[in-house]
Amino acid sequence: MKIKTKQLLQSILIREHIMLAVKMALVVGTVLNCINQGECLINQEFDQIVWPKLLITYTVPFFVSLYSTSVVKLRN
Repeated sequence: MKIKTKQLLQSILIREHIMLAVKMALVVGTVLNCINQGECLINQEFDQIVWPKLLITYTVPFFVSLYSTSVVKLRN
């Protein structure tokens, strides 16, 4: 089944899909940040934290989850 761009964009804007993506990003992003910058966080060396890297580590799982949820819902 081919998914149309308009259908995908409408599905992405569904509140439940966004909330699921936020929850997934918080869990996955936190785990990844602990792995990548755990020493800085544990030692409270906040000046050593790479802030763009921290934000991207939350952003990527958000968009992956949002896209994946939308595609699966549209295919069912």
